Amino acid sequence: MNKKLLTVLIHISGWMAFFLFPFLLLNVSHSNDVEHLKNFHHPGNPRPEPSFLFFFLRNSLLIVFFYLNLFLLLPKLYYRQKKMPYFLIVFIFMLIAIYLPSYVRAEFMPPKMPLPDAGLGVPRRGPDTIGSVFGFLHFLIIWFLSSIIHLAGRYRQMEQKNKEMRVQKLDAELSYLKAQINPHFLFNTLNNIYALAITQHDQTPEAILKLSDIMRYVTEDANTATVPLQKELDYLENYITLQQLRSNDKLTVDFTITGEAGTNSIAPLLLINFIENAFKYGVSNHEPCFINIHILINERQLTLTVKNKVMVVTAEQSTFTGTNNTLRRLHLQYAKKHNLTIDENDNLYGVFLQLDLA
Repeated sequence: MNKKLLTVLIHISGWMAFFLFPFLLLNVSHSNDVEHLKNFHHPGNPRPEPSFLFFFLRNSLLIVFFYLNLFLLLPKLYYRQKKMPYFLIVFIFMLIAIYLPSYVRAEFMPPKMPLPDAGLGVPRRGPDTIGSVFGFLHFLIIWFLSSIIHLAGRYRQMEQKNKEMRVQKLDAELSYLKAQINPHFLFNTLNNIYALAITQHDQTPEAILKLSDIMRYVTEDANTATVPLQKELDYLENYITLQQLRSNDKLTVDFTITGEAGTNSIAPLLLINFIENAFKYGVSNHEPCFINIHILINERQLTLTVKNKVMVVTAEQSTFTGTNNTLRRLHLQYAKKHNLTIDENDNLYGVFLQLDLA
């Protein structure tokens, strides 16, 4: 059976069971709430007939509130920290659900037999205190049920999201691990370090340390959900430095970080794809080329800007999988907390990412 159809049938069955339950109490003499269902009598019929208009109006209001609370009030107000408007609307709707049916009943459904001290004219009903109490209890039950159902659905969504995030993170870690530790990368980097060592260049120890830091970060530090922002920045800086060692004098790299990382945290290996693509797509051994990488940190907001000249790209250099993976991680881990713009025109490729780290 279709899942949506099954859900609809479950809701219909639930409402029927909930609202038909009072009929089972018709023989309970002290249930004033049940008396609401025994208002009208057909002429010649000594048995009471339920007041279906009153029944329909009261329960329709409860059904409306149930779905209003489930799909609108809770997600749009309560869980967006707008609790005062939420409780105000609930209170107003509670008064309507309790007193509107009683008002309609008193005005348009007078009893067949006059009540004592009803006064002149059309008989009117007296105060219905017990009925209001039962109406209040019914409203509380509906409010509680809709809130529990919404909370359960919200919990299932969070569990599914966390599960997907774990899978995506694992895929990302494996992808970047292969990208950073593949033999081609290690071969070129070690060759450059060897060349520095042969000439006894001062950068030799530093290059070895940077390669070691990259290996440690990817294999150890990146196994957590978030890492200190400073560690991610150090990783990017080490990666860029080693890429420069592999490049010739045709490449100009402008890399700057403005602002302090502070106590901010970030999902690991989230930014590397955009920088990695710049070195894959924007480096030429024959033509002058450039890569501009700027990172701005303003309190809890990080802005990454990457620009490069587009060179000829072979099919083997395609990184659509890595980019799609990064976009998916942004959607999962920073939903409504990021703004990403990618522009490609006139042989220039640009990435602009704003990330809320709060």
